[in-house]
Amino acid sequence: MMKKVFSLEKIKKRQKINLIDGTYTHIRAYHACRPISIDDYLLNGIRPISYESALDEVKNRVVCEWVSENTAVEKFNEEWNDFDDIHKKVWLEMNKNLLLDGASHYLIYGSEFINALAMQLGCRSRLKKIGVPTIFHCDIPIEDIPEKTLEDIQYSFNKGYTDAYGFSVQMLDANNIVDYEHPIQRIPDPYGGSYRPNYAELRDLGFITPKSVKM
Repeated sequence: MMKKVFSLEKIKKRQKINLIDGTYTHIRAYHACRPISIDDYLLNGIRPISYESALDEVKNRVVCEWVSENTAVEKFNEEWNDFDDIHKKVWLEMNKNLLLDGASHYLIYGSEFINALAMQLGCRSRLKKIGVPTIFHCDIPIEDIPEKTLEDIQYSFNKGYTDAYGFSVQMLDANNIVDYEHPIQRIPDPYGGSYRPNYAELRDLGFITPKSVKM
């Protein structure tokens, strides 16, 4: 079957769509994050947060000279017990602009769970210097998306609600990542002010991307 992708950026807003009848094979959506290793995503895809992966993130991003590993891990275990399963999925957004504006915290601080944990431990600003702000462009197979989600997206679009289309999948294979980018513009920081990635500084700190970025 020939691949046909539904993309908000390439379709007329007044055009009626049907995501259930087989017209489209994939939906274009975006995932914003701050990975330490781009290659890990390109090789292994995007996986939902797990206890093990989140614990590694805490050790890599939160533990520092003023937050010991014991303190960080103890706080992590407390928070993990209250962490809802709805968050343990791969979340995507069909409107890329939203990730540069209303949901820019993923690019600035990374995972919401790690962000909240770092805030409680007084080291959230440290997250801005770890990892590379990245938006992955993904083509999600229609069969990987629950039919109810497809119906909701279809209804919203056909009613003219085109601002935000977030949804989740259980996981995303590497071959469904079709591109990625590192934003260079200044973006709003939800906790005050704005943020512009300094890729030269990140490179000097050891966070490298295979893709050329304007320094």
